[in-house]
Order: sequence, then C-alpha cells, then structure tokens
Amino acid sequence: AVVSTQSGHYGRGIQILFEGTMPATASEAWEYINDRKKLIEYTQVTSAESFGIAPEKLGIFEMNLPYDDIHAFVLDMGKTILDKIPEDVASGLVWEHVGSTSIPGMPGAWHPDAACFTKERNPPKELVTALIDTGFKFIGIGRLHKYDLWFVKPITEGFLKGFIMKVHVNQWDSDPCKCLRESRDRCTNDKEAFESYKNSKVEAAAMFKAGNAKGYKVAKGKCAILLEIQAKHNIVMPIDLANLD
Repeated sequence: AVVSTQSGHYGRGIQILFEGTMPATASEAWEYINDRKKLIEYTQVTSAESFGIAPEKLGIFEMNLPYDDIHAFVLDMGKTILDKIPEDVASGLVWEHVGSTSIPGMPGAWHPDAACFTKERNPPKELVTALIDTGFKFIGIGRLHKYDLWFVKPITEGFLKGFIMKVHVNQWDSDPCKCLRESRDRCTNDKEAFESYKNSKVEAAAMFKAGNAKGYKVAKGKCAILLEIQAKHNIVMPIDLANLD
C-alpha cells in the first residue's frame, strides 16, 4: 500500500436528509456500490450540506490553516485504514492528501480531504470495510464525477474536533483522479495558479461564513485555473444527479 506524502480540490459538507437510508454496515455499502441503480437512487437522497459538522464549526473560514498538522492527520488516517486491509489488497491502493487543505498556504475550511485510488473502478470490499470500521459513512457518488465515491467521517477529537473528513475513492488514472491530483499540484507549484484559486476562495468566503456552503463551493469553483483543469480531464461540475448512468 502507498500512503503518499503528496499533498487537490473539491468538496462539500454533507447533511444526510434521510438518515435511515444510510448503509449501516460495509456489506450494505458494498451492495450499493455494486448495484448501479441502487447507488444512483441512494445518491439522489443524500445530497445536502453539513453531515457531522458541529454547529459551532459551521461557516469557519481560515486564512492560515496549519498545513503540516492537517497533512500529518490525513496521512495518519490513511495508515490506520490501510493497516486494516490485507497486504495483497492494500498493495494496490494509493492514499493521498487532496483538496484545499493539501495546498500549503491555501486558506479555506478546516475539513480535510483524502483520496484512495484503486486499481479497478469499484473499490475492493476490504477498503470499504476498513473505511466503515474506522467511522466513515458512505455518502454515494460525489459531485466531482459519476465514478467518484465519497465517504465522510465526523472528527471527534484533536485539533480538528467538530469538523469532517471526506475520502474520495476512485480508480487510479481515471479522470477524477487526474483532476484531483493536478488541481493540488498545479496550485502548489505554480504561483499564478495558487493566487487565482486563493482569490476565488477569499472572494467567496462571505457566503461560506453566512452558512451558504453550496454557494461558496460554486463560486470558488469558477476559478479559471480549476475550470481549465476540469475541462482537460472531462470534468463537468456539478454532475447531474437526476440523469446519472
């Protein structure tokens, strides 16, 4: 297994509209993942904005996020999860820090994102089991791509207590994988790209602080650099939940 020290983009806070529909076990989540019709139907009722975030943590936008601490937290979580998986399966997985918190110096929300890239389009059951056993909830198809699966965990201790962590699960070398990695790497290594994305986030921050997480995400996503990267990798956001296939 590889827990990459590389540090992406995209995310939503999540509030489950119908808690009773959530898979309670890894087997139930696995059933959804392997039945496209059920997965699409499930995703269509899990599309809101703040699952697991403590009320006092809503709308917090930080100009000086502690990159090193968050990066270490994400890598430690990856090790915890991959250590639960047999080596012959884990050897085919790559865990990376993605999202705004993976870009040193980038302002934003405190919610860290990770990605676990897999050999096949559908993740191995052992990975799903490890995520569920570690406290993650299966949300369904993410808003990045129809083959990007999301798992979310409320953080209950430490300096990130009250915030949430999201894990993207998608196939290595797929369009969403390439988009997540290039967004992170471009903004990390290209000053112009960094400033473009930073300015988009800062300009949109007022909406986030006012509780409009969806509006914030839409506004910051209009950054020219991100739109360029998305177009390069065939990403059209947001995906049309009503017409998934």
